[in-house]
Amino acid sequence: MEHDRRRMYDRLNDADRRRIETLRTELPMIASLTNADVFLDCMVDEETAIVVAQARSALGVTVYGGDVTGAVARRLDEPAVFHAFYLGTPVCDLKAVTQEARQVRQNAVPVYGDDGAVIAVLIREKDVSDDMRQASKYEALARSYAGAQPQVRTREAALESDQLREMHHRVKNNLQLVASILNLQARSCKSPETQKMLREDVERVLSISAIHDILTHIAEGEHLVHTGLLLKRLCFGYRSLVPDGCDIQIGTEGEPLMLTADTAASVSMVITELVLNAIKHAFIGRSGGTVTIATCAGKQFFTVSVADNGVGFERGRKDGLGLSIVRAIVQDKLDGQLHIKSDASGTIVSFDFAKTE
Repeated sequence: MEHDRRRMYDRLNDADRRRIETLRTELPMIASLTNADVFLDCMVDEETAIVVAQARSALGVTVYGGDVTGAVARRLDEPAVFHAFYLGTPVCDLKAVTQEARQVRQNAVPVYGDDGAVIAVLIREKDVSDDMRQASKYEALARSYAGAQPQVRTREAALESDQLREMHHRVKNNLQLVASILNLQARSCKSPETQKMLREDVERVLSISAIHDILTHIAEGEHLVHTGLLLKRLCFGYRSLVPDGCDIQIGTEGEPLMLTADTAASVSMVITELVLNAIKHAFIGRSGGTVTIATCAGKQFFTVSVADNGVGFERGRKDGLGLSIVRAIVQDKLDGQLHIKSDASGTIVSFDFAKTE
């Protein structure tokens, strides 16, 4: 273990080491301010990290029976830590398991070195073991009660379900009709720039159409959209926007999210705008690159990110149409937060929002 810590520090320059040491001295103050256990982790490899500092609240509230400084943190047990490090964005409210086998919720934020690279992760933990046990008792009681009730499927309920499916089917057809009209306009337009704008509008419309198509086929009584299926359909449509002669690979990763129709519509619009921005601006002067859509599920919050390995952009410039749309939807529709990190190695835009059912 000491060898791992030594290897980890050998990869850092003097300025980065000083940055970590400064944070180590500040951890007790952060722990007391948040009334929680606070840690600083550094990566060993893609699956493991080392706890380089630990602090407890001055109020005495702690999850830990001992000191875990120097202990290993594993991706499987603490996904928030690795998401924050490799995506370079904050991650809120993901469940984790401590080195002492306690269940906690973690908030994790990346720590940057002088060159803009992530060198460590700052973590705040809250114990949820008792909450999880209590929730399990209530769920068991609810299942027991539900099992004792007669399962009656009324004619009215069946009719309502059929009407809802029919409504989604008609909305999907109407949206696809709008997309077809826009496509016809694009083909008859002589201006390449206008054609490009119209085709982007087609993808915006089809991103909403895909949600209603999914809702048309889900099982009776269900009302949530599975993002795995949604993203697969969206990515298929994005390929038509990649310029000829440019090799841009668009993929997905992370665990699927289950979203209400309204939330799914907002999320798909944000993702579409971010992917469109990446296709248009990230690979200027290059033959191609990759765009990755990642999803991360917490107990109370979801995080979605769109990352590219393009040329980056200068922060502080005025938002274009796409980013203006993104900010408006994230803030007004999702009541979430937007995070942007961009440098010469690419751009990562992430947003988080509360879980709804």
